[in-house]
Amino acid sequence: MEISKIIKLEREQRNLSINQLSEQVEIPSYIIEKLENDENYATQDPYGKLYARKVLKFFGVDVPYEEKQEVVEETPKITTKILNPLVSVLPHTLTILVLALFIYANANFFSNKMEVQVNNIPEKYVNTVNTTKDQTQDQKVIDSITLVSEGDVWITISVDGEKSIINLKEGESKTIKFNNKIAFETIGNADKLKIIYDGKEVKITGREIIHNVFVDSDGIFYNGYNVLRGVPKI
Repeated sequence: MEISKIIKLEREQRNLSINQLSEQVEIPSYIIEKLENDENYATQDPYGKLYARKVLKFFGVDVPYEEKQEVVEETPKITTKILNPLVSVLPHTLTILVLALFIYANANFFSNKMEVQVNNIPEKYVNTVNTTKDQTQDQKVIDSITLVSEGDVWITISVDGEKSIINLKEGESKTIKFNNKIAFETIGNADKLKIIYDGKEVKITGREIIHNVFVDSDGIFYNGYNVLRGVPKI
C-alpha cells in the first residue's frame, strides 16, 4: 500500500482530524494534507520523507522505504598467460628507467650548479608578508549559530547538505555547528525566532513563514542581503 494511503487510513482509524494530528506530531496541517494526497512527496522528496517517517512513527507503523542497491561489477581478471611475461620483464624495465633518471638528474645538477643565484628579500617586504600572515591567523572562523525561540517554531534545515527538521518550544535554544553552509528551507513562526551569530542577535523578519535563509562564515543572508550588517554585538 502507498505511504500516503497508509497515513490517511491510520489517521481516520483513530478518528483524528488533520488539525488534531498536526498538534500531536508538531507538523503543519498543510504538510499532512500533502502527505496524504501526494505519494511522490511522501516517498521521493527529502523533507516529505522525513515528515512521513515522523507521522508513521507516531502511529507505530514500520514501513521500510526502498533503498537503491549499487551493483558492483567484478574486476576483469588478467589471464596468467599475459601476466607472467609482464612480471618477468617489469623488474628489468624499472631498473633501466631508474638508471636513466639518475644520469639525467646528475647531468642537470652539474650543468646548472654555477648558475644558481640567491636573492635577498628587502626587509620592508619581509615585514609586509609577516604582517599579512599575522592578520590572517587572527581572523576568527565562525562555525556555529544558536537558535533561540520565543514561541513554537518549526524549521526545515540543511546543514552541510544533511537535511533535518527542528521543532523549538518557547524558551528553548539550540546550537548548530557547520563546516560550509546552513540552509533554512522554511522557518515557521519566524517572527518568534532569534539567531545568535558571533555574539550578534538578530530577528530576520516579522513575517510568520519565510523561506531560503542561508548562513555561512560571512554572515546570514536573506533575499540576497546580509542581515548582520550594522548589528552590534550583544
